[in-house]
Amino acid sequence: MSNHSSTFPIPKGFRCSGIISGIKEDKSKKDLGLIVSDRDSLLGAVYTQNKFPSAHVEYCKKLTPSNRFRALIVNSGNANAATGLQGIKDNEHLAETLAQKLSVETDQVFTSSTGIIGVSYPISIIKDSLDKLIGSLSQDCTGISEAIMTTDLKPKLASQSINFGNQRYTITGFAKGSGMIHPNMATMLAYVLTDAPIPNSEIQRLTKRICNRSFNCISVDGDTSTNDSFYVISSAQEQSVDHNQLSIIEKAIEEVAISLAKQIAADGEGANHLIEATIKGATSDEVCRSVLDAVLTSNLVKTAIHGKDPNWGRLLMAAGNGLQKFDLQANSPLSISIQGIPVLIQGEPSDFDEQALTTLMENDLIKIELDLHAGSCSVTGWGCDLSNEYIHINADYTT
Repeated sequence: MSNHSSTFPIPKGFRCSGIISGIKEDKSKKDLGLIVSDRDSLLGAVYTQNKFPSAHVEYCKKLTPSNRFRALIVNSGNANAATGLQGIKDNEHLAETLAQKLSVETDQVFTSSTGIIGVSYPISIIKDSLDKLIGSLSQDCTGISEAIMTTDLKPKLASQSINFGNQRYTITGFAKGSGMIHPNMATMLAYVLTDAPIPNSEIQRLTKRICNRSFNCISVDGDTSTNDSFYVISSAQEQSVDHNQLSIIEKAIEEVAISLAKQIAADGEGANHLIEATIKGATSDEVCRSVLDAVLTSNLVKTAIHGKDPNWGRLLMAAGNGLQKFDLQANSPLSISIQGIPVLIQGEPSDFDEQALTTLMENDLIKIELDLHAGSCSVTGWGCDLSNEYIHINADYTT
């Protein structure tokens, strides 16, 4: 997995750009990005489940999946959510205008927005910047990765290459998100581009599976936003792909998506620690995810991690909350480990060196494992600690 911006190649058939248009209060920050495919491409996407979706989500849902994708324009600094009928019209007008400039059909153009909710969409500023945006297209995705940032501290990128059939394929993704993050999509935008072949009939199912194992396994603050969108876009021409080859492609895309998801969780607003929680020994995926959700969203767990406090009772409490709706026997055995140190073994407290574990909890990455000893299902997810800085950032959020 590549981890430096200069090593993120754009897959064949794509060009990207990111510019400053003037949407944000800080006129030194990029705020407008563009992805263009040189040929009709395949697109699958997953969107927020929030009941008040942005104009771009409602628009793009109608076009998904697509085998005719040609462009996606994204802005930060304005969510175009809760902007009424005018926001919907502005979004459609932008798609139509960009389509004309690129000589493609309107239904081949997708849109994304992120930023402040309930503020009129700056359609004039964006339209006036389209020529500059198109003229800036290149084989570099760092610009667009910066243009989608809001409270993010740094761009989030990941890349992977695979080989089969004497061909080399590239998967490159970029994402934004640091607050208002929770499973079932969150205030995040994520785009994974590839030149690897994916059957038309599989693109949407593949995208949903990957999302479920990556972006739907992270939580920062338990809030799901109005604008969340995750796209997988392939520029490859339709060709025969056997089951083994498709599995290789899906695994590589999943690795890129997981890397982006972990970067989002690690960049949680004011976060000092990335939490990696593994729930195992469950009877079903539903049980696993319920416990994972309870652990990653517990303010008591998050503040304990921030304070480097090995108080495993908070993890026990969170797990019990996650299991409330399931029929389990009282005093079911539970094992807990923190940073690889067993602190509870099948319901019995374990002797451990508290000071040594406190020292281990100074690491940036905190690994937690909960074993329910009831089945064979497991899931791993990511979150972050809760700090004073989170309150400061969100109490005065403007861009």
